[in-house]
Amino acid sequence: MLWSDRYLPSFDPQRGAPRMPFKDEIVAAVDRLSSKLIATSRFLHLHPELAYEERESSRHLTSLLKAHGFEVVEGVGGLPTAFVASAGVDHPSATIAFLAEYDALPSLGHACGHNLIATSSIGAAMALQPSLPMLGGRVLVIGCPAEEKGGGKIALVKAGLFANVSAALLVHPSNRTEIFKSALAMRALKVEFFGKASHSAAAPHLGINALDAVVLSFTNLNALRQQLRQDARIHGIITDGGLAPNIIPDYAAARFCIRALDLEYLHDLQRRVVACFEAAAQATGATVAIHEEGEEYHPMQCNRALGTLFRVNLEALGERVEQTPEDQDLGSTDVGNVSQVVPTLQPTIALTDQLDVVCHSTAFAEAAGGPAGDRAILIAAKALAMTAVDLFTDPATLRQVQEEFQWA
Repeated sequence: MLWSDRYLPSFDPQRGAPRMPFKDEIVAAVDRLSSKLIATSRFLHLHPELAYEERESSRHLTSLLKAHGFEVVEGVGGLPTAFVASAGVDHPSATIAFLAEYDALPSLGHACGHNLIATSSIGAAMALQPSLPMLGGRVLVIGCPAEEKGGGKIALVKAGLFANVSAALLVHPSNRTEIFKSALAMRALKVEFFGKASHSAAAPHLGINALDAVVLSFTNLNALRQQLRQDARIHGIITDGGLAPNIIPDYAAARFCIRALDLEYLHDLQRRVVACFEAAAQATGATVAIHEEGEEYHPMQCNRALGTLFRVNLEALGERVEQTPEDQDLGSTDVGNVSQVVPTLQPTIALTDQLDVVCHSTAFAEAAGGPAGDRAILIAAKALAMTAVDLFTDPATLRQVQEEFQWA
């Protein structure tokens, strides 16, 4: 039997989720909080901050959580802009972590919609907070910096912040509403080449061209790409290429990302990419230094039982769910690392039905800061909170989620 077919007794997939009193109250609570949540999202959107620099965003979110009765610890995991906000009973039936992302992209701002992720997560937690004594549960909002660069969640995993968490939940904006999507493992590299400066016209024979080594690295990688698996990606940019055309560059640098669906193949690709850099250095006479940037992002371990719960709740709210192939149109996320240590769910909610409006584009950033983003916040917060109610109140539900995780 497939996990997606193993509905719990309290659910009838033909009729949708039952309208439990707790769920009705929590949906109403999100509606009551809507003006605060939309204002918070708009604030984050208007004040984008890059990875590890999310000071204003973190302060804004923690202030709101404190005002709603959460105990907040800031600077967790050795990250100044990370936090954990907690509320609920001391011996809970379950501890549900809502993950808040709030870093932005260089020049594009919130073109990945992290303002919506953060706000829907805190909205779900704040809507649940008054009912937690009756539900017998505990919620955490884990403030996660640097999803776009560096992998802040990985530091939080290593610090043990997910040790006692029953499930981790967040919703990502997209151009489709889907429940399951894989994520590519990813390693970021910086490569530096060191040559020797000389006059490009008068004495080129005395120089060693570091930029040529970078260009040759791209050429080598282009040749490698023909032999890659379909799920693999290698892409990069030149960050330093010289100072003037009449000076042979004595320094050049580039940054690359290597991606694959599994770690074993990722590690094999990294070895081959490094060989491309080393060959370029040998061919040009430059010396090379290769640096791993940030942490290694792991692939996503999807939890079917958790996804089924969320889908039933989302459809009960009147949302239509589609599901494209799970291994297509993929990026990478440090949520994958969380999914390796605790049952995790990261469904998507559509901001637009225009499939050419994709994450990391100006059009997507505009949607994330407008009415479509406002709507997505409220839908996501409601479905997240309703799913937490299922986990708090039905031990069989929780057991099913955890058993799937353990067997994966």
